[in-house]
Amino acid sequence: MVPRLVKALGPLVVLSIAAVTSPAGAVALGGATPSPVVHEDYLIVSHDEPSGRQHVLFAARLAPASPRVLVGLPTPSTPTVEPMPKLDLAALVFALVEPHEQRTRGRLSARPAPWVMDRSTLSSFVVAPAASEQPFDAAWTKSYVDRGFSFAVLDVVTPPGNVLEIMTPAAHVSFDTPRVIVARREPPRAEAPPDDPPEGAALPMVVESLRAAPKDAAPSIEAIERALRMRSGPMLRCYERFLEHRPEATKVTIEAAIRPKGDTASLRSPGERDGDESSRELARCVVAILRAQKFPRADEGWKFSAELAFTPPRTPARRTHLVLVGPSRHVWRDPPASARLLHDFEAAPEDVARVMTPELRRVMALPEGRRLWVSHWLDRDVRRALAEDVVFEREALPADGEPGTLSVTTPKPDLLPAAESPRETRRSRLVSKRARAALAAATAFALAVALALWLARDEHRAR
Repeated sequence: MVPRLVKALGPLVVLSIAAVTSPAGAVALGGATPSPVVHEDYLIVSHDEPSGRQHVLFAARLAPASPRVLVGLPTPSTPTVEPMPKLDLAALVFALVEPHEQRTRGRLSARPAPWVMDRSTLSSFVVAPAASEQPFDAAWTKSYVDRGFSFAVLDVVTPPGNVLEIMTPAAHVSFDTPRVIVARREPPRAEAPPDDPPEGAALPMVVESLRAAPKDAAPSIEAIERALRMRSGPMLRCYERFLEHRPEATKVTIEAAIRPKGDTASLRSPGERDGDESSRELARCVVAILRAQKFPRADEGWKFSAELAFTPPRTPARRTHLVLVGPSRHVWRDPPASARLLHDFEAAPEDVARVMTPELRRVMALPEGRRLWVSHWLDRDVRRALAEDVVFEREALPADGEPGTLSVTTPKPDLLPAAESPRETRRSRLVSKRARAALAAATAFALAVALALWLARDEHRAR
């Protein structure tokens, strides 16, 4: 059977994914089960300048789970592929960036959730440009074959089970290239876009257990739910950030008191104090959004409580972490609006040695005893059918004392005193005024006591 495209995704180089029954014949997933798409992927890239060889560590989270997928990574020359199943790339990037965050901002970022790497197995093979059969979209494949690209193909098998997504084991892909290149263009998606869900599709946020009181004054349950769902867009962005650290369904409980005109007298969530930092951050984000929401008017004040149930969306938001590390600085000129440079700094040798074993540094061709630079990009582009490949420009490392170097530290905002609110300012002034009055009274009392003792001593001498 001629292989047939099921779904395209992308990374390094563009990911194309197809569900398969065997390496010889791809079979599309049919029925109500959608094909998997990339939720989040990591690419750690280094370039060995003396040999002109690029090294890439790659892993991805795909949703929904599928028994078997092929992941294709186009490379400008024939690659070698080596599975590295024990390597957690999300944890590696966090550990690489954490010392810089502490040094320059005085704070720790939220640690990402551990990747469950023992759930899937990974094998690999290489497809040459001249191969008679290609397992991916014909037009997309031809666009790379015409330029002499090969394809590093990762074959990911996941045993059946009640899982939301697949976390692929990491792979090391290496190929010859004079410059750092990352292909982003992907085949067009075969399914409906996420903003046009099929009938009956589950929504990523549902209002549950909604209760309002007093019953004779509070608006209807339907009216309150509509008001909550009006802010679902911003709240789902809060949930997207939560998914970066804990890829799972979750709930946020809210409790609110509403004034007659519909503005909030108070709105809180127990989750602001409970659970891990990711859960607390989600609850705080949701509460901040809903405090500004207008609710239905009533003749008197009323209260309500509800649970907001969040589930991973049918087509997950896309996040590609692209991390370049090496003895040179590689610059992405004119990046798209979807890509943002999160970190750009010189890594301390001891930090790199702590994060990467000697064997891993050898695999990535990182030289010993030389300065190393880290650039961490986050690309959130979801539709990449027209995305342009990136050819990074090499620059020498900045001189000591320039931004990003180890000899420069920026102010640590988390260690500076926070700006006071007007209420806190008034309270501070009141406390300060009372303190001055108390000090003046204590001073006057002490002077009076001293005067009395002095007069008593003179009277005693006179006697």
